[in-house]
Amino acid sequence: MIRYHNTNTGDIVEREHEDNRLEMLPNWERLDADETPEEPTPDSVLRRPQTSPGTALTSTEGPQAAAEEEHREQQEEAGEAPDRSASKETWVEYALKRAVSDEERTEIPSLTKAVLIAKYGENPVT
Repeated sequence: MIRYHNTNTGDIVEREHEDNRLEMLPNWERLDADETPEEPTPDSVLRRPQTSPGTALTSTEGPQAAAEEEHREQQEEAGEAPDRSASKETWVEYALKRAVSDEERTEIPSLTKAVLIAKYGENPVT
């Protein structure tokens, strides 16, 4: 019986015959009959900080973080969305406070009130 040890996970498998696949993989080693394997050593993937699926790790320093903080402050300064019954001018004023680019600001006055409410209303996409 031939025993193989995975150095990343610590798994041990036994094969009746030599396994060419395990022989060529760098994280698998062949064990002698009486050999006890060493503790697993995680590869670089296992050393990475873990987070929930779909969650990006973000740094709290650097230009990206500074831009995100500035955007967050801008959105807070814009305040709460006006009532749906408010005038289009009120919605335009609010949308201009929420806009993140000059291109967006130039487009806002041409949008209808319904589009402004949909884009900047109760659950705006930030």
